[in-house]
Amino acid sequence: MVKGLNPARMRKRACFGHLGKSKQVNPNTGRPLQGFMVDFEVWYGEYTLTLNQRLAYHGLDKDITKVIFIRHNNKIADVQKVKLGEVLYDIHEVQMDDGLTADGFDLVALKKVETNG
Repeated sequence: MVKGLNPARMRKRACFGHLGKSKQVNPNTGRPLQGFMVDFEVWYGEYTLTLNQRLAYHGLDKDITKVIFIRHNNKIADVQKVKLGEVLYDIHEVQMDDGLTADGFDLVALKKVETNG
């Protein structure tokens, strides 16, 4: 799908994972709190969609916060969340490469997780 991106732009680490029971305990109930659990980490680069690409891929969906690219990785089909730095995102959409060549990348569209309180 996406070929020819410069791997030198991949300068940050993304943590892919899911929500699960953390080691922290709610002091009121004694139950474990939900927290982000890392399944794996990869290098990523930020990808900017042109207006035409944005309309073609997402229509007028303004919920997309950012798009990143990573080396093709089949494991991202099994995760739901991405943490970039201290910010947690839901995976909105993944456009996976065919994985047939070494220069394949996947585009991952992210939506920032909004928290209450």
